[in-house]
Order: sequence, then structure tokens, then C-alpha cells
Amino acid sequence: MLGQSGKAQASSPLRLGWIPYWNLLPLRQELERLLGPELEFHRGHPAQVNKWLAEAKIQLAPSSSVCLVKNSAMEVAVPVGIASLGPVLSVYLGLHQDDGELTELLHRRQALLRKIFKIALQRYEGDVRSAANYIFTAADALPPVPTEKVPVLSVTPASATSTQLARILYRLWFGEANYEQRAGSSSGLSAVVSTMRPIDLLIGDEALVKRPAYRSVIDLSEIWRDLTDLPFVFAVWQCSKRPLSTQWRQKIIEAAELAQARMHVEPSHYFPDPMVVDMHGSAIDLAAYWRGIQYRLGPSHFRGLALFLALTRAMQPSAIDDQAVVKMMRWESYGQMTMPSN
Repeated sequence: MLGQSGKAQASSPLRLGWIPYWNLLPLRQELERLLGPELEFHRGHPAQVNKWLAEAKIQLAPSSSVCLVKNSAMEVAVPVGIASLGPVLSVYLGLHQDDGELTELLHRRQALLRKIFKIALQRYEGDVRSAANYIFTAADALPPVPTEKVPVLSVTPASATSTQLARILYRLWFGEANYEQRAGSSSGLSAVVSTMRPIDLLIGDEALVKRPAYRSVIDLSEIWRDLTDLPFVFAVWQCSKRPLSTQWRQKIIEAAELAQARMHVEPSHYFPDPMVVDMHGSAIDLAAYWRGIQYRLGPSHFRGLALFLALTRAMQPSAIDDQAVVKMMRWESYGQMTMPSN
């Protein structure tokens, strides 16, 4: 816990799961400045951090959003996460070749889906579960896409949330039957033979480094905003077992707000030395990257989060228990008001 002076008085550091991606670098620096030795960082990729948190090997982590419904022990610890309203640059589907026919197909489907989402969100305002069910039902009624025109989806095991978002969009674009054949396996690689090259899901630093390897990319956060006009929340600070104290919450929120404000207007303060480069040795524009990232979560973020979790449940109802549904309703209510910071 923290004393009245604001200095941490805990007998042992807070065990914090940490994903050492560049999107969290500014926040890491502010946390170290404000809390220093009171934090003990445990580094791992998102899936590993999720596992540690579920096993209570760490106390707190910016964990994958989808864990909130896939693991009923997880709870929002503080209204801080990793979100983007529009392009995020580091979560995308990479296309190896220019395919005008596929691009045109996606444009047409996206336009139809945009109308479906608009109707659903207006008709079922305040009820994301009904909205999600409507979205899938209406999408399944769209003209079917010939299987031979559908690429295989290759996903990454590193991020549960980005993989789930990719699967949701793939299902909406190409239909349930094509999803089951070409994207429904645990690896994402289908046994069905396809003449089209797979589309690859890349996330995090790897996505920034390997961007030149692809002829074009589909930014998943940009697609989400196009459909919903809401931010997409990739990660939320979560805890299991013991809730986070008010003092810790206040310090983490303070660090998040400072980092977000500064990385948007004075990003050079956080630049690593040497600067990071892509696969061709060209400097990666971290300033542009950080401008699209938000740490502090507000009502619109929780509306977007609740809709994503409802779509996840609609696709996998047997995998989401009733307790998670109850919590989902609470998170949806956060979207109607400012979430308290204590």
C-alpha cells in the first residue's frame, strides 16, 4: 500500500506483468519515474503475461482484453490500457501480393457491414449482446462469398485479443462456412487447399519491423473504427484474486495520463537510443506510432470494449461462462458514464 506521503510503503514490490513492446515504452518510463523500486517488472509476450496473471504469478498486468470474458477470474483493475481510435499501425493483416479482386470484395463487404453495425448499435443501444447477435445474423444473410475467392487466415499465438478481432472480422467478411474452413482452426491455417496466398496477422514490434515485407496491409483498428466509430481496446490493466488498492490505482492513472500527454506532443522524450529500425534498416517513426495510441480509458473505450466482448461471446457462446456475462454488463455500463478512478 501507499502512505499518506504518496510514497510506496509496501514490504515487497508490486509484481507487474509487462509486455516489452514499443507501444508501452512511454508508460514504462513514467511508471519507473513515479514508483521506481516499488514495481517489479516481469517481461513476456501478451499470451505469456495472460498466463502468469491467471496463475497469480503476477499481481497486475496490461493484459489482453479478451481475457476479461475468457477467464472469469480476471477483472478490470484500473481504467488504463492500450487502445486506438483509427489506425494503430502494429496490428494488421499483411497481404503478400496486390489482389484487386480481393480488395474490391472487402470494400463491398465492409460497406454492407457498416450499415449492419449502424442499425445494430442504434436499435440495441445499451444492449451490446443483442447488438452482437443481430450483427452476426444479418452478416450471415449477406450474399455468400465463393470459397475459392477466400484466402486462408494465418494468425499469431502471441496475442489473444488481436487474433480474436481478426477472426471476428474474417467471419463477418467471408461468412460462417468460409470461416470454419479457412480460419477456424487453432493455428488459423486451414487444411483446405487454396490457390491464394494466406493473409498474415502480425502484431506489436514484429508488425512494425516487417511492414515492408507486405505489398499492402489491413489495419484492424482502422477497420473497427470504420464499422463502429469507436476505439478498439487491445489490452486493459487487469488483476485476479486481490483488487488493486486506491493508492496504486491513482499512481498508475497518473503515470498513464502523463505518458499519453507527453508522447503525443513531445515524443522525443521517450525515444530509445539507438532508434529502432525496420527489416530494411529504415528508422521506424515512433512519434507517429504513439500519436495513435491511448492509455487512459474513458466511456467510448468501454463501449467499444463491451461490443468486442459481446461479439466474442456470440461467436463462442459455450466458451463464455455466465459470470463473464454479468461482468460484461457492468463494463457496458462504464460506457455510459466516466469510470471512477478510485
